Order: sequence, then C-alpha cells, then structure tokens
Amino acid sequence: MTQQPSINLETNNTLHTHYPRYFDIDMRYYPGVNNHQKGVNRTRLTALIAIRFSIVTPGIIRWLYAINHRLALEHLNRLEKDGFLRVVKTHRSPDGRVYIPTYTAAKFAEELMGIDVHFRSNKNPALQFNQNNVMHNLINAFVMLRGIHNYHSDETYAPMWKGFITEPEFQRINGLSATRTVDGAVLLPDGSIVAIEVEHSFKNKTARQAILLKYLASLKNGDYSKIFLFSQSVKIFDDIKRLHEQLFEEMPQRFDKKTRAPLLSESDAELLHSSIIFRTKLCEEINEMFYQ
Repeated sequence: MTQQPSINLETNNTLHTHYPRYFDIDMRYYPGVNNHQKGVNRTRLTALIAIRFSIVTPGIIRWLYAINHRLALEHLNRLEKDGFLRVVKTHRSPDGRVYIPTYTAAKFAEELMGIDVHFRSNKNPALQFNQNNVMHNLINAFVMLRGIHNYHSDETYAPMWKGFITEPEFQRINGLSATRTVDGAVLLPDGSIVAIEVEHSFKNKTARQAILLKYLASLKNGDYSKIFLFSQSVKIFDDIKRLHEQLFEEMPQRFDKKTRAPLLSESDAELLHSSIIFRTKLCEEINEMFYQ
C-alpha cells in the first residue's frame, strides 16, 4: 500500500519541496549500549546541532545527554581538540561561552544529512555568529530539541514533533520576501507543518503589526498551518495577546495607502487568531535553564 502524501505538503510551494529532507534528519539522542557507541552518538548529534543552529553550549549538552557540567565541557573540548568546534568566550551565553562549528564539522554534517552545508569560516570565530542573538538562538535550539525529546510520565516516548527545520535553514531555502523568516518549522505527528517562534522579550505594537502581516502572508501561502509561540515568561505572552486584541480591532479600520484595502479583513483577523497558539508548556523549563 503506497503512502498518501500529506495534504499539507503543497507541491507548488517552494518551501514544501525542501521541508522533507530537513524533517527527515534524526535529531533524537540515543544513549548507546556501551561507551564507544555513546561517544559516537554524542559526536554525531553535537556536530549536527552546531551546524544546524550555528552554536552549541555546555548547557544544551548537559540537558540533552543528562550529564553534569564537567562532562559537558569535556565532551565539547574534545570536539574542539578534534577540530570540529571552536570556543568563543561571551557574556551573552549563560555558560559564559559558546562553541561554533568548523569546516570539518560542516563536511561531517553534510555526510550525515545528505544536504549541502553552506559554511563560511572566519579567522576570528567571534565574528562567525551574531552575539546579539545568542540567547534567542540557544532558547530556540532548546525548544526544537525539547520537542523531539518529549516523554509521558511513564517514560513512554511521545515527541511533540517528528522533525524540524531551523531558522538558518529556513532563511537559506526561503527566497520569498513576503514570508516572515520564522525561528523554525516543525512536522507534527499528524503531518501538519507548524512555525516555531521564540518570544523572549517585549515588542511594541508597530513591530507586532508587521509580524502579524508576515504571518498572514505565510498562512495564506501555505508555508505552515499554525504558529506555536514559546517564551520563558507568561507576562510576555499576556502582552502579546493584549497587543493582538488591539490590532485585530484596529487594523480592519485602517487602509493600505496603495491598494486602499483594509490592512486586515475580518476573516484575516479570525485566521490569525485561530492560528497563533501560545504554548506555555515550556515556560518554566526555559526560565530555569536560561534565566536562573
């Protein structure tokens, strides 16, 4: 019996031709039956995280492999010694440092994924990533990986999603200017595709309006069917909801100068309202891991 393609994978959408190859990358950690296998599995997954998210830290490794801080540092420092990673000291990271991938890691990840990695090295490793985005990118990596590593209270494996595409990957394959570059997208167990957004700071109404219009264009284009918002703070969620309510009332009354059409129709507002999901599930975990 042949498997029916998902109704969400629209072949006329450029993104959907790229999604499957990223969703198929196995990002689950398997401990291994012995120390050798454990080391191989950790090297594989750490290299993939570093390449797919651009950075990795001891905190992510400590949580993912359920090891202490010393062992997490040993693991990352060994990969640095083997030429896979370079370390950069920065106060922007909760660990005081981040590790970034090398050309060797990029070639290794290419073999693992079967996807070309567009890698640019820099003599100064501190210039290889945006220091202003360190905290945001780390929370994003945690959320994406946390969804893969989800279990019921009885230890039954119950992933929140089956696979994901990261922000750098999304940017690379997405040439549509009208599409909001989201923090990533995930494939849910039911086959639907959902955008992931990390909101770790307050934004003003103007910024929120621009974000809503980008979401709307993407939803109508079929890039994804919903948006899951994650944050360390319920107060940030409350503020977003407050601004959304105001904008859903105001924007249908305001008109685009070029088209003379309302900035938002009533049906557009309803689509956005029903498509944006505030996921409080990880608030405490994010806060504990990154802000305490």
